[in-house]
Amino acid sequence: MAGNKPELLSTGEVARLCGVTRDAVLKWIKKGKLPATQTPGGHFRIPREACQGMAMEGPHEKPVVTHEGEPAESGPLRCWEYFGDDGSPREVCESCLVYLARAQNCFRLAELGEESGHRLHFCRHDCRTCAYYRACQGLATEVLLITRDEGLIRRVEAGIDPELVSMRFARSGYEGSAIISTFSPALIIMDSDLTEVRTGLLPESILGDERIPAVRVVVACRRGHEDLFQGTPVHRIPAPFTSDEVSALAEEVVQNHSGAPRDVA
Repeated sequence: MAGNKPELLSTGEVARLCGVTRDAVLKWIKKGKLPATQTPGGHFRIPREACQGMAMEGPHEKPVVTHEGEPAESGPLRCWEYFGDDGSPREVCESCLVYLARAQNCFRLAELGEESGHRLHFCRHDCRTCAYYRACQGLATEVLLITRDEGLIRRVEAGIDPELVSMRFARSGYEGSAIISTFSPALIIMDSDLTEVRTGLLPESILGDERIPAVRVVVACRRGHEDLFQGTPVHRIPAPFTSDEVSALAEEVVQNHSGAPRDVA
């Protein structure tokens, strides 16, 4: 009927509908393959009918390397690259069926259990708690913010699109560690206003936490704290920051799982 408004979908909903990641959907939008409008908060909305007939595309095109180190066919990022060290598999992955078979989706084999040869080393509960699975399925990126700034927490919480980012908040490293026992963030932002952050104890502890091997750590630097993190394996942003900056960081994590640390202006 004339006047009926088209059903609008978020990038995450389009990703799940088409079987790709949000990164692929964003590329379609930028290339003009998908018409999209933007909300006042800067989030894309796509008419459902525009998604019909879209080809299935891998979430992260990246060269695959064979056992001999020679480039193989291109394909989406695999789990051993996501959880690996600069793309190289960890030792535990080298004996896993997923790596040995060069399986595209570890979560397809996970349900067969350890008896199949899947080591399940990075599996904690079910696949929906896994940062890699969530990135592949276009689900909201899980983000943990560690700060005692209640005003910052309220502003970020109010401005975040829950379809894109699933937020949790902690007021200390201890509280953050407790949250990580049931929540697997792909991104952790910590406030340099906390002493345990400025001394480097909390970033070091998070980066060494085997429960979240592929987590990206960002320090929000208060005025005068920037030099404290020079040469450290963390990313830096100025503090305070906005919910839009959190969304941008979360999107960047999805697009580039294993990029070298860099500062975000």
